[in-house]
Amino acid sequence: MNLNSLEYFIEVAKDLNMTTAAQRLYISQQALSAQIQKLEQHYGVLLFERQPKLQLTFAGQQLLEGAKKILQDSDAIANSLADISKNHAGILRIGIPTFRAQECFPLVLPEYTQKWPNVKISLHESNSTDVLEMILDGALDVGVVPPTAAEIQNLGDRLEFTFLLDDRTYLICSDELLEQCFGPQTEAVKKKAQQETDLREFENLPFILHKPPMRLRKVADECFNYAGFKPNVFMETSNTELMIALYSCHVGAFFSRKSRLRAIRQMYPGCNAFPVQYANAPHTTAVYFVRRKSQRTPKHILDFERCMQKACRTIAEY
Repeated sequence: MNLNSLEYFIEVAKDLNMTTAAQRLYISQQALSAQIQKLEQHYGVLLFERQPKLQLTFAGQQLLEGAKKILQDSDAIANSLADISKNHAGILRIGIPTFRAQECFPLVLPEYTQKWPNVKISLHESNSTDVLEMILDGALDVGVVPPTAAEIQNLGDRLEFTFLLDDRTYLICSDELLEQCFGPQTEAVKKKAQQETDLREFENLPFILHKPPMRLRKVADECFNYAGFKPNVFMETSNTELMIALYSCHVGAFFSRKSRLRAIRQMYPGCNAFPVQYANAPHTTAVYFVRRKSQRTPKHILDFERCMQKACRTIAEY
């Protein structure tokens, strides 16, 4: 039995399909089946029921929990020894939304990989609460998330929260959509909204909103409630890229973080991005770099934190 066998077992257990697991692992289905059989022989138990469909046995469920812990401990050991090893090899497991990785990593990775060429990056996308729990459990090394004030207070004795940026909320809307709603008043509305956006002035706009319980949907609902109206929702989606793609169709306004503006304006130069006001102040979300508190944090993790701080300063200045 080796760690590869446990990794293969976990992959099969994800969706209980040998074919798709073998494709993800870049091995043949026969080789994968042989690895599973070796595990069963090693432990003397049946890990999967094969009929009528593949499913974990009770023994398989027990091994799945233990295998995940073994691999997490293995990664943690590799990371703790990275400072000692001449190769500085290890795995950096990061909980970060895809869109933040898209904005930050082009600024971070050129410098980081030059210094740490043997550190592999493993990305995990999940909600903020799950990311914090995974860091506490050792399943992740770091996270880039917007924790709540309560989470910072309750977990501050076990987790290190390093502020990265206040990510301001913007309303994205095309000229054509504004003209449909405001006619000859469009330019005056735009000029005022560029300074601060009172959502009540946009009550008649159609909106494309994120599906609950996505964080930007919570932000939007919070802002609509404060503005005192129920929005005209044209569409709900969990795919932000679809929302951005629909900008040129002029079917609805949508909410965005400041950290996405650069990418949006690369697609649509000069697009309208109005800063949203909430309770007489700009609506912002504080984003933090999070890691476990430790007397000896590996240098490659501290360097990644430094690179993220540098990247977020650049984004904040945009």
